[in-house]
Amino acid sequence: MAQRRPIDVAVTKFYGAMITATVAIFAIVAFWVGLTRDFNGRQFPYLDTAFVLSWLIAVVMTIGILEYARRRSIEQEATWAEASIWSVYVFLYLFWIYGVVPHQWLAFTEAGLSWRSDKEFIGPTGLGFTNGEGIIQWALPFQLNYQVVGHLIVVVIYGLGLVANVVLWSIWQNRGKVAPPEIEESTYGRPLLREGAS
Repeated sequence: MAQRRPIDVAVTKFYGAMITATVAIFAIVAFWVGLTRDFNGRQFPYLDTAFVLSWLIAVVMTIGILEYARRRSIEQEATWAEASIWSVYVFLYLFWIYGVVPHQWLAFTEAGLSWRSDKEFIGPTGLGFTNGEGIIQWALPFQLNYQVVGHLIVVVIYGLGLVANVVLWSIWQNRGKVAPPEIEESTYGRPLLREGAS
């Protein structure tokens, strides 16, 4: 069995994390907006096209970086043209994940969902044990409004962008590493070494 390169393992893990984060964010937002649709009148799928498209463009741009890192040899020197093109690409990428995606989310919450500071974040009501209060209002010892919740989700988006930044740098810097050779193991899981080998 051929060993996988460390960069292939790292890229596969990053793809898994990226898909999980995307599905989780869209599912949680769609579920919550669906639960509270009586207040804002939105219909299924409860998401804004501009926000979803900006997020998907960020994912596609990330895939471009990962696939280039996977195929680019570490010994190959960059030309001035390549360096110029990739510097513009990375600048656009950073602008996109730290500027466009959070802006589209805030525009969606303010214009599409009407998450304002005068709208209290109470959660689903009529659960029986909450004495007529919403589940969030009942559980928290302080008042929370929808504008704060929208801004907290922006903090999560920035955090995901920052983690993606650091991981992409790490993948790029470590793309030339090779996997250590496999050592044959005994039936007990211990490595088998030849006599005289250290």
